[in-house]
Amino acid sequence: MDKANRKTPLTELNGVGGKIAKKLQQSGVQSIEDLTFLFPRAYQDRRHPQPILTLKAGAISTIRGQVLSVSERRFRRRSTLEVMITDNRGVLLLKWFRYNRWFKSNLQSRFAPGSEIIATGKVDFFAGALEMHHPELSQVNGEETSGIVPIYTLTEGVNQHLMRRIIRQAVDRTAGQLEEPIPQETLQDLSLPSLPDSVRYLHTPPDDADESSLNRGDSPYHLRVKFGELLFFQLGILKRKRELSTREGISIPLKSSLTTSFLESLPFDLTEAQSGALSEIETDMTLDVPMHRLLQGDVGSGKTVVAFAAMLGAVAAGHQAILMVPTEVLAEQHFANMSAWAKDPGIPIALFTGRLTGQKRTELSHEAASGEIPLIVGTHALIQEGTVFSSLALAVVDEQHRFGVMQRLALKEKGKAPHFLVMTATPIPRSMAMVIYGDLDLSTIDEIPPGRQDVQTKIFTQSDRAKLHISIAKEVREGRQVFIVYPLVEETERSELSAAREMADLYRDRIFPNLRIGLLTGRMSSEEKDAVMKAFRHGEYDILVSTTVIEVGVDVPNATLMVIEHAERFGLFQLHQLRGRVGRGRHSSQCILMVGDQVSNEARERLKVMIRSSSGFEIAEEDLRIRGPGDFLGTRQAGMPDFRYAHPMKDRELMAEAQRVAGELFRESGKLPDNLVKEVNRFWSDRLNLASSG
Repeated sequence: MDKANRKTPLTELNGVGGKIAKKLQQSGVQSIEDLTFLFPRAYQDRRHPQPILTLKAGAISTIRGQVLSVSERRFRRRSTLEVMITDNRGVLLLKWFRYNRWFKSNLQSRFAPGSEIIATGKVDFFAGALEMHHPELSQVNGEETSGIVPIYTLTEGVNQHLMRRIIRQAVDRTAGQLEEPIPQETLQDLSLPSLPDSVRYLHTPPDDADESSLNRGDSPYHLRVKFGELLFFQLGILKRKRELSTREGISIPLKSSLTTSFLESLPFDLTEAQSGALSEIETDMTLDVPMHRLLQGDVGSGKTVVAFAAMLGAVAAGHQAILMVPTEVLAEQHFANMSAWAKDPGIPIALFTGRLTGQKRTELSHEAASGEIPLIVGTHALIQEGTVFSSLALAVVDEQHRFGVMQRLALKEKGKAPHFLVMTATPIPRSMAMVIYGDLDLSTIDEIPPGRQDVQTKIFTQSDRAKLHISIAKEVREGRQVFIVYPLVEETERSELSAAREMADLYRDRIFPNLRIGLLTGRMSSEEKDAVMKAFRHGEYDILVSTTVIEVGVDVPNATLMVIEHAERFGLFQLHQLRGRVGRGRHSSQCILMVGDQVSNEARERLKVMIRSSSGFEIAEEDLRIRGPGDFLGTRQAGMPDFRYAHPMKDRELMAEAQRVAGELFRESGKLPDNLVKEVNRFWSDRLNLASSG
C-alpha cells in the first residue's frame, strides 16, 4: 500500500482513548498511519451558505442563521429535539429523531437562543414545511465554519467532528514523513502531485479547491493515490512474469501432423477467431518457458476444439496433456467428445475422477506415471496425492474460476514446468481480465461457429403464467426437455421469491403430475448433483428444476426451453450463461425470463438487452457497466490484491498508463529501486506467488 511501514498506536492522538481506539480497530483502522490513508468518501461545500427561502427538498445544503429556540417535543413513546433558526428572511426547523442525553445537553449548551449557527444536512418536506433532519452543526468562527469539509465513512460511536479532528492530527504527524516511491520524473510526466501533497490536500482541501472534482474522485490528488495502486499492481505482474520466464519449460514444435490431421478431419472449418487463438497458443508452446494463457470465449464458441488441438501438439512431441474440469458430469462430457476425436489417430485417452477406485484407479495411475496414456480428462482427482505423470507438457483447466488457487497451483506442480492454459465461458473486457487473471496472456474467441442457433428470448410476467405452462407442455409433448431455474433453494421468512425445492414439488404434484420432474440445487452433494444431471442428460427427466448450479458447462442438446424465474434478480451475464444451456442441438430453442408484476421500468429495460443481443461480450460489457466489477464477478477472485482506492474499470486510462510506466521502469533499470520493490510487495502481500495460477 501507499503508506509507511510504521504502526503508531491510535491512543497517542488527543481525544482517542481505549474505547474509541477499539471502535476504530474493529472497522479496520489499526494505527495512526491507517488513519492517514482513510480518505474522505465525499466533500461538502460550506463556503457559501444558502438563504433559507431558496432551499429545496432533497438537496444537501448549508445555511447560516440565529437560534430562535431549542426544545424537546414528546409524541407518545417518541420524542424529537428541535432547533428553530432564522436568517432574517426565512425560518427553518432543525430536527433530530434519534439522540441521547449527552447530545441534547451539548446542543443546548453550545447553541442557546440568540447564538449564531451553521447547519449542513439534507432538506426534507415534512408536514407542509421544509425541515432539515439530523444536520451537522458548527459554531460561527469555529474550525469547520466554512470551506470544503471532508466527510468520512464512520464507525459506530465516532461522529464526523471527532473523525475530522483525529485524522487532522494523524496527517500532521505523518504526512511529512511519507516517502514518495514513484520516480519524480514519472510524476512530472503524468502531471501528478507527490504522495505527501496528495494526502494533505485530500484531507484538508483549500478554499479554492474544485469541490466537484473532489467529489467525483478525479482530482490530480485522487489520481496520484489511484495511480500508485495501479502501478504497484502492474509491477507485481511484470515481476511475476519475469520470474516465470526464468523457469525452463518444454518446447513443443509448431503445427504437428497430428494436429493438422485432426483439424482436417473435422466436419467444419475453424472460425478466424478459433484459428487465431490456436496460433497464439501454439506459438507460446514453442518457447522453452512455460505458457500461461487464458482462452476466453462465449458459450458455444468452440474453445474445447482449440484446446484439444493444442493438446495433440503436446502428444505429438512425445509428452502428455491433461484437461481438468470442476465436475464429473462435465468431465464425462469432455471425455466423450475427446474420445471420438482421438479414435482415428488411435491415441489412448483416460477419464480420471473421484469415482475411480480400487484396481482400476491403480492401473490408470500406473499408466499415467509410465506415459502409456498421453491424454487424460479428469476432475480435481488429477491433483490428488499419488497421481504422477511421466512427462506433462500441457495442463488445461476448464471453467477455472470453479477451482481454488491452491488447486490450480497443485496442477502446475504435476510436471516439470508444464504449459498452462485456462478456459472460461465468461467473456470480459481486456481491462477487466487484466485484473482478474493476473499475469495470464489473453486469447479471445469472439465468433460463434456457423450453424449455432440463436435462442429466442421473451419476457413474461406473472399474468403470463398460464401461457408459460402451455409452452412447457408443448416442448415436452414434442419430446424435448425443459430447465426451470430459481434463485433460491427453499423459502425463508425473509424472502417472497419462489424457491426451487417448493416449486419442484408444486410442478410434480399439481401442475404436471404426469411428467418426470427432477431437482438440482447447490446444497446437494457432488455425487447427488452428478446423478441428477446425468439422468437429465439421458432423458430420464422431462423438466429439471434447478438453482444456478447449471449455469456453466452442462450440455443437453435435447433441452430446448430455459425458464428463469425472478429474472430481475439476476445479472445480465448470468442470464446469458443460463440461456446458453439451451440451443445446443438441432432444434429451435427459447428462453423465457419470468419477472414480477411490480418490477420497475428500469429493470424491464435492463432485461430487454437479453432480447436485443445474443453476444456474451456485449452483454458482459453492459452488465459490467450497470453493476460494476465486484457484483459482476460475484465473489472476489482469489489471489488478487485489494484495490482500496482505484477502480479497475472506471480508471481504465490510468490502468493503461500504469502498465506503460511499469514496462518502462523494468526496461530502463532492469531492477527496481528497493523502495519501489517494498511497496509492490506490500501491495500484493503474500498473493504475488499465487497470481499466475489465474
